[in-house]
Amino acid sequence: MFQLRSAAIAAWGLVSVLSVAWASPANHVVVDIGDVQLPFTRSIGNTFSANGSGGFVSQDGSPVVLATVGDKSYFYDDYVFNLPLAPQASFNAAAVSIDLGSFLSLQNFSARLYKLDAGLSSLTTGLPSSGTPVQSWTSTALLTPGLTGTTVLFQNVDLLAGARYALEFRGTIAGAFGGSYGGNLNITPVPEPSSAAIVLAALGVLGLLRHRRRV
Repeated sequence: MFQLRSAAIAAWGLVSVLSVAWASPANHVVVDIGDVQLPFTRSIGNTFSANGSGGFVSQDGSPVVLATVGDKSYFYDDYVFNLPLAPQASFNAAAVSIDLGSFLSLQNFSARLYKLDAGLSSLTTGLPSSGTPVQSWTSTALLTPGLTGTTVLFQNVDLLAGARYALEFRGTIAGAFGGSYGGNLNITPVPEPSSAAIVLAALGVLGLLRHRRRV
C-alpha cells in the first residue's frame, strides 16, 4: 500500500511538473503597452546576459525560456498594445541587432505582427490563434558594410482600430555573453476615406477660387 501511494504521489508530481512546463511558453512579454494614443512612438529592445549556469536572463532579470523550432532554439519577445476604436492606423517599426562575433551575438533575428484574440493567453511561438498574422516573419537584411548584424523592418502596415496586437521578435542567442537588439515602433492615424475626400474637395475649391481671383 505504501509503495502504491508513493508511486501515485510521484506520478502526480511528474504530471504537475509537466503541466508547469507546458504552461510556461517561451514568450516573454517585454512590455504590455496597453491603450495607445495616436500618434504613438516607443523605443523597443532587449539585452540578454549569461547567467553563469549556461542560460541567459533578459534585461529585466527574467530568465530566458527558449523554444526549439527545427534545429534552432529561439527566444520570443513580445510588445503588446491596444488600438483605440478610431481611427485606423499605420504601423512602422525597425530593429537592429549588432553582431560582435562569439562575444555578443544574435542570429536568425526576425519579427512578426499579429492580432491577439484572447489577450496574453493567446501569445504563441506557433501560428497565431487568429490565423494568418498581420505580417508574417520578416526576412533579415545585413547592415551596411563595416557593421555585422541584421535588421528587421515594417513599413506602412495597416491596422484595424479597436484590436489588440503583438509585435513579436525572435532569434537565437549565439554569443557566449549574450546579445542585444534595439529599435523603435511608430503608430500613426490614417484619415478615414470620407475625411480625406472632404479635405481634397476643400483644397480643390480653394484652388478654384484663387484661379478666379487671378482672372
